[in-house]
Amino acid sequence: MPVVLRAFARLLPLALLTACAAQSPVLVSDPLQPAAGGPVAYLVGSIGPLGRDNAYTNQRILLRQRGSQYGAAAWWGHAEVAHTPKDIEEVHGSNKKALPGEASVFVMPLKPGDYEFYDFQFFWSGYNGGYRSLQAREQFLVPMHLEAGKAYYMGEFRSSCLGVSACLFFHGGKQTRDEVIARRYTPGLPPLLPLNLNMAPAFPFVMPMPAADVVNNKEPKQ
Repeated sequence: MPVVLRAFARLLPLALLTACAAQSPVLVSDPLQPAAGGPVAYLVGSIGPLGRDNAYTNQRILLRQRGSQYGAAAWWGHAEVAHTPKDIEEVHGSNKKALPGEASVFVMPLKPGDYEFYDFQFFWSGYNGGYRSLQAREQFLVPMHLEAGKAYYMGEFRSSCLGVSACLFFHGGKQTRDEVIARRYTPGLPPLLPLNLNMAPAFPFVMPMPAADVVNNKEPKQ
């Protein structure tokens, strides 16, 4: 794990105990943060559980600058003392009695350059400050090139877990929905370009979104 993201791994459980307001769903190490007035590229997407299961605590997807140990993460959290915004609440499928999944929309400013999506993590907070974590058994590499002055849609990453021993992400695209929310957070966001990522290297840890109709949708606030 990159050095900077090891620090993220230590800080997130602490945040579960110390934070109270909704937290930003974006973590970016200092060397990757654009300088004031300097060139910037944006990654936009959404992350969160597809339904209510044991993923319903904290999760994140991990990115890094190619050829370096500097990292960034988009994360979703649900806890009484630490959580990300509940931007999306919906049922995926035809069971109207199912509890809806949730997701947060992220807008991640980065220095332009070459990056890669390479891993994910799940955290479960427990009693007395304890927690468990889970990552992919093998790291994978999904490359992306980000140009200055552009914003890219990375897609939605919706998780599903079997207990606390096996988790994966479903990857899909809800650009129109997510863009409305992203522009509320970042009004000057450039036109959103789809990244069209090749997720084959991430299989079976990241799989295509299963086809289903969303029957109970919480519309984003305009």
